[in-house]
Amino acid sequence: MPSRDLFLRLGILVVLIGGGVLVISSAPTVSIGGYTVPTGFTAGVLGGFFLLPAIVSHYREGEQRESLQWGLFAIGIPLSLTDQAVLLWIGLLAILGSLGVGWKIDRRIRGRIST
Repeated sequence: MPSRDLFLRLGILVVLIGGGVLVISSAPTVSIGGYTVPTGFTAGVLGGFFLLPAIVSHYREGEQRESLQWGLFAIGIPLSLTDQAVLLWIGLLAILGSLGVGWKIDRRIRGRIST
């Protein structure tokens, strides 16, 4: 049976995603120094910037997989929120790669092939 923490985390995630959707839909672009950029891209870059200390910390502690996972995620989110088709797909592949590293899919595939 799922714990209360799981439901709390899922609830927080739903609220954060809903809040992000409301912000992006109400203000689709942001003007910064005379330049207009999409709000989603700006939020993605800020999110990646805020993940940078965690990425560096994981790397310094010798946790290369976690560092790679969060690094791919931090790069993939802003790229997937751009209006350029090629960058969007590269960002999506980076996010999927991040999930693959987190779920250790490469090790599972290697284990099945070698047996």
